[in-house]
This record gives sequence, structure tokens and C-alpha cells, in this order.
Amino acid sequence: MKTPKAIILRGTGTNCDIETMSSFVYAGAAAELVHINELMSGKKKVLDYDIMAFPGGFSYGDDISAGRIFAVKMARLAEDFEKFVKSRRPVIGICNGFQILVKTGLLPENKLNKQLSTLYTNDCGHFLAKWEKFKVNRNSPCIFTKGLPDEIELPIAHGEGKFIMEDKKALAGLLKADLHALTYSDNPNGSMHDIAGITNGSGTCFGLMPHPERNMFAWQHPDRPSVSRETVAVGYEFFRNAVEYVKG
Repeated sequence: MKTPKAIILRGTGTNCDIETMSSFVYAGAAAELVHINELMSGKKKVLDYDIMAFPGGFSYGDDISAGRIFAVKMARLAEDFEKFVKSRRPVIGICNGFQILVKTGLLPENKLNKQLSTLYTNDCGHFLAKWEKFKVNRNSPCIFTKGLPDEIELPIAHGEGKFIMEDKKALAGLLKADLHALTYSDNPNGSMHDIAGITNGSGTCFGLMPHPERNMFAWQHPDRPSVSRETVAVGYEFFRNAVEYVKG
């Protein structure tokens, strides 16, 4: 059985890349940090990998809007990224990575890869960094949330996390198909329908605002019980699910 190869894409300002890479390694993947410029130069090929991750951070300073510049750079390799997603290889975008996926039009899924949604400034008007509870949609096809409890807890850290989708027909379709894989239990930023994470129809491309890589182990939680210091936490399951999916 082969070891899945995971590409962890980064750019200037990305700051959760090492944690995301380490999470995939712990879950059993051979993970590699790759700068977006290495893809653009042809030094690396995204289609040589089995899993793709867009970590959190503030790519290119979130200038213009969060994830926009990274998405523009990706446009030159749009065909490769589309092939990767359509081949049903796991893709996860965390926080800024989620913002990148919506700016590229890879999420929400649509035939023309048009941008159908955005992640806008939190209703409170400022950056939020705290632990939140989330509801897991058990009817969702999302492979990353498979087997998770009905409610989980993860940290958030974002200034632009409000999910907005103006096309009412497209939004209704997303909800009907249960593509809203993760929702806030107590909406902190004003997201429509409490949406915290969405997936595509095959369940293999997933974007979410909370950080699973920051709750890999029990000791990372502020209320951690001392007796379970080395116990893996719910964040680990997101990465394990992707690795096990590739292994088949």
C-alpha cells in the first residue's frame, strides 16, 4: 500500500503551513511544502500529488481581499487544479485556504468555476481568535468529516469569515445537496445559514474556516484533561480521513 503524497501549498504570508504539513505526516502521508511560485515555474507539478492542502495564514497580506492574490496566481495553472479536483483527489482549504478556494471558484462547485460566494468581514468588524463549537452535517458527502461526532470544537482565527452567497438558487442547491458540511453552533461572524465549511458533490474538495491542525492533540485544548495529554483530538480525524481515502 503506497504512502499518499500531500502537497502543502504556501505563499508569502502563509503561516500555518508547517502545522498542516505535520498533521498530514502524523496521519500517515508523505507531505511536502511547496511555494506557489514553484508550480508556476514548472519546478513542481500539482498532479504529481495525491492530496492538496491550502493552509491558513494571510497570503500576500490579504491585500485587496483575503486569498485574492493567491487565487490570481493560481489562475495560470487553472487546468491542472481543475484536473486535480475532478479526479477526486482530496483537497482541503483551511481558513485562508478556504478563502482561496472560493476566490478561484473551485468552491462552491460549478461547471464554469465562477466565484459564487465569498468570505466577508466578520459582523463584529474585527479579527476573532477563539474556540468555537461546530455541528457536523452527517448527510454531507464530505470525506474529511466522515465519522466525526455530531458536535465538535475547533479554534477560529480570522477577520473575514462571514460566508456570503448572493445567488439564492445556487445557495438553495448547496443546502439541498447537504454540501454545508460544517456549521457554527453559535455563529460568531454572521455567516449565512451558519456555514463554516462547504464541500463539493463528491465530498473530496473541502473548505472550512476553523483550524483542525490546531486541535490535533488533547493538550492543545484549553480545557485539556492532564490524563489524556498524548491523546489525539478531533482535528486529527480530518487528516486521517483524507489519507485513508487515498489508500482506499
